[in-house]
Amino acid sequence: MSAVDSAFEAASDAAETVRSFLVSERGRRVRHQVATALIVAAPVLSELPVIRRHPVARLLRTAGVAALVIRGAEWLRDWEPQPLPEL
Repeated sequence: MSAVDSAFEAASDAAETVRSFLVSERGRRVRHQVATALIVAAPVLSELPVIRRHPVARLLRTAGVAALVIRGAEWLRDWEPQPLPEL
């Protein structure tokens, strides 16, 4: 078996192990915590001077704002308000 085959086999085994963990209850908690940390940290990180000066980062910020606007518009389009109950 070549070194490349060994590397692919090890990567495949690692991916399967990670996938199994992420499906478990503990993995669900970890996914939730990581997602929460990213949601909280993203606006703070995007304001760092290093990020604000870099052209690729500015492009990503613009794309992020556009994605939020699109997501909000999709939510508004798909929202079906329930009529108020009669008193």
